[in-house]
Amino acid sequence: MKEELKLDFDVYQKNEVDANKGLAKGCIITGIIIFFVWFGYIFKLFQVSHKTLLVLNIFFPIIILVLVSSFIYTKTKIVEKKYFKYFLIMQYILVVFVLNILIPKHVIIMWAVCIVLVNHYYNPKTSLFTFITVSVLMLVALYLAMLFGEWDNNLLNGADKINVYGKEVICDKATLKERLDWLKIRKREGDNRYLKVFLYYYVSRFLTLSILANVCYGLSTRNKRLLILEADSARNKQRLQTEFAFANGIQQHVLPNPIEKTSSLEICGLMNPAKDVGGDFYNYFYIDENHLAIVIADVSGKGIPAALLMMKTETLIKSLTNTLKNNTAMILSRCNVELCYNNFLNMFVTCWLGILDLLTGELKFTNAGHTPPLIYQNGEVKVLESKRGLVLGVMDSFIYTEETLKLKTNDKILLYTDGVTEAHNNDNNLYGEDRLLKFTKENILKEPKDFVPLLRSDIDTFANGHEQFDDITIMEIEFLKEATIVESRVFKADVKELDSLFNYSSSLLKILNFNNRDIIMINTALEEVFVNVCQYAYKGIGSVEVTLSNNKDSVTFIFKDSGVKFNPLEREDPNISAKSDEREIGGLGIYMVKKIMDEVKYEYVDGKNILTLVKKRIKK
Repeated sequence: MKEELKLDFDVYQKNEVDANKGLAKGCIITGIIIFFVWFGYIFKLFQVSHKTLLVLNIFFPIIILVLVSSFIYTKTKIVEKKYFKYFLIMQYILVVFVLNILIPKHVIIMWAVCIVLVNHYYNPKTSLFTFITVSVLMLVALYLAMLFGEWDNNLLNGADKINVYGKEVICDKATLKERLDWLKIRKREGDNRYLKVFLYYYVSRFLTLSILANVCYGLSTRNKRLLILEADSARNKQRLQTEFAFANGIQQHVLPNPIEKTSSLEICGLMNPAKDVGGDFYNYFYIDENHLAIVIADVSGKGIPAALLMMKTETLIKSLTNTLKNNTAMILSRCNVELCYNNFLNMFVTCWLGILDLLTGELKFTNAGHTPPLIYQNGEVKVLESKRGLVLGVMDSFIYTEETLKLKTNDKILLYTDGVTEAHNNDNNLYGEDRLLKFTKENILKEPKDFVPLLRSDIDTFANGHEQFDDITIMEIEFLKEATIVESRVFKADVKELDSLFNYSSSLLKILNFNNRDIIMINTALEEVFVNVCQYAYKGIGSVEVTLSNNKDSVTFIFKDSGVKFNPLEREDPNISAKSDEREIGGLGIYMVKKIMDEVKYEYVDGKNILTLVKKRIKK
């Protein structure tokens, strides 16, 4: 409530100040006009008596100084004072009052100017006050003009000379006493000038001013209503701005931290709406400790409707992703169905969703009509081509397709909305895909936290002050480490489990970019170890735990079993150059394992045989 009252006060106060400045400007202009009129009298453009000219030469400079001094008021805080308007109004009225006494036949219209100028205040009471004041002072000025002002034959109904008790007097030189005596004589002769001045001069002017005052009163009343509406509009605007600011705060709060950096990756993102709130959004969130969801989307339209749909879409995607875990196509398909339902505004959403395996670098993604991202891989920046599905919210039966990409150390993906490429400059040119690609190639080696703000700055430089047409959202992801896997699986100590072991090992080795030849050789070594455990470790049913782990230079398989203690490395390597009938039985399998793998190590810990096999990567 206090804020609303303050806002009303601010609107009315601004109007008062503007009106004070307007009236002061009127005073200044009037002073300038009187200055030129004064020169007209000095250079005898207007014929008056020497006595009248002397009086004008005394009063005109004072009047001009009083009026022009209003300029000083407009440069001080006085112009903001509540009752300053009455000082300006009375100043102007009194100036007209004096002029009407001195030169009555030349100042008739200036009484009307007083009433018109007061209309600046949009205040009917002020207009009424001015009209009453003008009406009273105009009557007083007319009678004083008869006695002290320039001789007006129409006002006094005299000739060039008057006869005062037998004495002939030139009108312009008549004294106050001679004027009073002459008026008494005229009254006795039946020519009551006081009454005639009231009836013929004052009443006609009063009626004219009454008409003008009535019009101005109506204008003031109407303008006051408009001022009230302006105050209401300003109050509503402020309330909307407050609500927009609050909505923008909520929207920005929904977005993740602008910068995220871990041992696995670095992400930097920003979202700048074209209006107070926008329809773009980006997000990244952990599904579990090893999987990160990455999403960027652009809602059709702008403002509140787009922001509401953005919030709904963001909530849907996050909820569905946490439920369905790692199927991006299914997530967007389900989201699409929900957005199509009851979409009476026919709004739609473009969206790019990816799920990154932080251990393997595998990125599964689906594009729902969104601008394709740029990717930096193998020292090259290019567009990440993919199947571009239908936008969300249009056709609930559309089936989306998931694609897969393998990220390696320092690979980067740049995601953005079309507000980037469609940014305009003053020549109505677009920022465009070519400029974006060129900028990215020149700056891709910078860290995301430096690259993203730099790209935003380049867009601003290109726009050169042109108003932002669309929401601008940018997000860059850099994968910082080689794929790392630590995964264990327990198999029955049964040769029938070999296929399961091969499927397990082959799928992980493919993720780690081992070629087919290396996979076959490694599986051969794994088979030899696994079969030995199945045949010799247990007398009955048993199990073997196989763990795969890797680092930048090698992959490691660890076999653990609780069978009979046996160190296969204690046996000497067979002499493979000897003839077959001279060669000792056994030992050839483990020898082959040692030849295939780069390192083989045995331990017996806590009643378990532990055999570690290490295969180094071949550096290209």
